[in-house]
Amino acid sequence: MPANDTQTTYDEYRKTVQFQASGDVLSTTADGLRAALEDALHNPAAQAGAFEWFEIDLRSAQMVDSVGLNLLVWLWRAITARGGRLRLKISSPNIERTFRFTRFCERVEVELAR
Repeated sequence: MPANDTQTTYDEYRKTVQFQASGDVLSTTADGLRAALEDALHNPAAQAGAFEWFEIDLRSAQMVDSVGLNLLVWLWRAITARGGRLRLKISSPNIERTFRFTRFCERVEVELAR
């Protein structure tokens, strides 16, 4: 996924980093998505103490494979190391099942928009 398919905003009032991704989170898109996430994490607004939530919008995704799940676990670890919490916005029942089956939803907040 090229970095230009993503968008990052910072809501200082809500102390939230908002990251908009487009498309599925798969082995074929994970490298580009990781590069865009690393760019977002280098911003001063995403440093320890500067935010409470890192929110990633995956509502355009229909699928997350094992490489994509590993990427999200990496992001969760990076966020919690900074004292923040990860919120995932999804719309796909398939992704919801994946998060429940792997118990990832016990680590992050998952917001399902149907």
